[in-house]
Amino acid sequence: MHAPSLLAEELSRAQVSTYEALAISEVLALAAEHPNAHVVIAPDVNRVRAKIIQQHHPTFAPKPNATVADIVWELSRLWPSSSVTQ
Repeated sequence: MHAPSLLAEELSRAQVSTYEALAISEVLALAAEHPNAHVVIAPDVNRVRAKIIQQHHPTFAPKPNATVADIVWELSRLWPSSSVTQ
């Protein structure tokens, strides 16, 4: 895992507000600060670390070949009342 994430950069270019975190504690702090945010776990994140986050918050983990359009569409399906737009 590295920062800045290409996935986060692409989502930002697609007008999706994004926050990046490299540590589990950062994810948990951001989720507490932004309770309506969606946690997207990049494909390169270690699965053990991802499971710790998934125990605390609903998450979405796209496949490695997913496009930004795929991710935005999936988020809108999972949380239809959200303001996820492209």
